[in-house]
Amino acid sequence: MLKLVDPTLNLFSYTLKQGLGVGEPETRKVYVKFLDGLAEQLHKKLNVSFTPEQKQKFLALQEKTVADLPFTGNLNNHPVNGRYRRWNVTDNYQLLFDGYVDGKYESTQVIKLIETLQYLIPQPPQLENIGKTWMLSGWLESGTDLEGEELAKQVYKCLFAKDGVSQGSGEFLGGKVAEFWGDKLEDNLQLLVILYPDEAAFRECSNFYVGWLDLLCYRHKIIWAYEKSLLLKERLVSNYNQIVEMRNTSRLNLQKLMEAMGKLSEFAIDLNYLELQYSTIKVNLEKYEAKLAEMKTLARPTDDLQFLQDFWNKAEQTYPKQIQKDIDNFRPCLEILRSLTDTIRGTVEIRKAESDRTFQTAVGILGVGLSTGGTVASVASATANFKTEIAQYPKLNFAINMVPIFSPGSELRLILGSGILSALAASLVTAIIIGVWLRIFRR
Repeated sequence: MLKLVDPTLNLFSYTLKQGLGVGEPETRKVYVKFLDGLAEQLHKKLNVSFTPEQKQKFLALQEKTVADLPFTGNLNNHPVNGRYRRWNVTDNYQLLFDGYVDGKYESTQVIKLIETLQYLIPQPPQLENIGKTWMLSGWLESGTDLEGEELAKQVYKCLFAKDGVSQGSGEFLGGKVAEFWGDKLEDNLQLLVILYPDEAAFRECSNFYVGWLDLLCYRHKIIWAYEKSLLLKERLVSNYNQIVEMRNTSRLNLQKLMEAMGKLSEFAIDLNYLELQYSTIKVNLEKYEAKLAEMKTLARPTDDLQFLQDFWNKAEQTYPKQIQKDIDNFRPCLEILRSLTDTIRGTVEIRKAESDRTFQTAVGILGVGLSTGGTVASVASATANFKTEIAQYPKLNFAINMVPIFSPGSELRLILGSGILSALAASLVTAIIIGVWLRIFRR
């Protein structure tokens, strides 16, 4: 029967320092709040208290590159020990959860312990998470390889709430390794189950924590950048198709033309981001290869780390080539769209000029009407027998009295009505003259 000694659950988590439109200072504030929440969580769940100096050191991201938050307590009748260790590196924040329980446990008990330790795993901050790797380890007092494989499957089911099959296997420090990554590699979630043959190997593995931390970071960056490239490709295709549909600018109103200009700008920006993802993958492939070579030299000669090499082989053969092909396909599209941009920009300027001219014309017509109406009203008010003269023209008198202000037949209504009618007539005549003139001019 399998018996695992000192089962240990680790979680390697990576958070991007700054994303698109989110600067590092803003991200740092959110992440510090997240770290502060870890201390509060340990206090509530394990009744662990920390000195102000301990908390200050753990939260001082800019001053301390590495800091620990250790804990010891009793959870669900299990004595648990461990730490949160965080790193502040060049472009991301790294967090290691390291929780363990002393003693010897059978497979079913190990799963119960994992459920207990999971209770201490914090919810990730609302930032760009690059990826996560779970690692369960311990050393075997007894048990067969088949029992070890079955335990690994049960661990996967416990952590991911579904059945899974190991997608990779190997040997590290003499211990059997099972690797899981879920439904697809691009989910960027990973589980490593490492069952060491003896206590000496288990103690030795602590020397490799930083190596694992770096190697897994490069892995997650590669997958994360590839996933971003797929989203960018989808958006580039969508924007391109929408812009091409707008190529007949004569049918578009000014708002649609401005939308087309915005889509063109988005296309150019996304293409630059796609090239950035290509560079990210190439750089991290080199770092992953170098770190893996370093770990191989430190591991035992009989160890089998081919499963780690297999990831590099697949990523190196697939990701850069596919993204480069997409970049090559979209570059000619950018040139076509730039030409279309000039056309749309010219159309937008013409439409704006026409709109401005129409507005100016309307203002001018209104001005002529108001000026004429004001002059007529002034003359009418200065004419002593204006009411008598208007009465000689029944139709005009009737139209003026249609103005719904002042009492019917009053002199004020006659003066104001004559001014309004004169303004309307002058505006209409002016509009007709301008329209005829523009037709003659365009010919």
